Amino acid sequence: MKIAVIAGTPVDTQMGVDLMKSKGAEALGFPVSRTPEEQTAFQVGSQAAREEAVGAILDQIRAQGMDRVLLYCNSLSATIDAHALAEARGLRIWTPMDVYGEIARRYRRIGVLAANCQGAAGVERAMVNASPETLVFGAGVLPLVLGVEAGTPPEALAEDCGLEHLLRFFEDNGAEAVVLGCTHFPYVKTALEKQTSLPILDPAERLAELALAP
Repeated sequence: MKIAVIAGTPVDTQMGVDLMKSKGAEALGFPVSRTPEEQTAFQVGSQAAREEAVGAILDQIRAQGMDRVLLYCNSLSATIDAHALAEARGLRIWTPMDVYGEIARRYRRIGVLAANCQGAAGVERAMVNASPETLVFGAGVLPLVLGVEAGTPPEALAEDCGLEHLLRFFEDNGAEAVVLGCTHFPYVKTALEKQTSLPILDPAERLAELALAP
């Protein structure tokens, strides 16, 4: 099976490609931006510009004969209607937002660790739409993304970004789990698990399962 992977930067695009290849799929990556800072500026800029840029990538994907697309970026998924853009071109697309509703139906209080506040807001929207009783506590931590891209060791990165304090905040507010709301963040999952008894939920496995379903 062949699948196109769109993500924010070359780093998380490659993470998505590697995920799909680990599942036996043939994957080709299409990054939207060069850096996390450029991607954040892109996400808070013109809606029309975002749709035009992503639409152009989808046209390129269709021209290459692929019809399955994984949008492997939480914050970008939160700022466009990816499904409408893909369906208008006869493509099928999956995004992390497709998984968050499932998670929300299992918990009543959830902490969300996102790349930026655009991503946190999108995760909250997807969760509350699926489960109105669920309370979401979110944080956007762009320096964590920058550290992942720079290859900073996970334990050092978690300390530098004060994630232990953030986890305590989630715990103090009664969170039952913490969701990795950025596709960069599986990089620090083990480091986070050492600092809290809360489950650290990575939606990537479920997302891959959806994207590869017949």
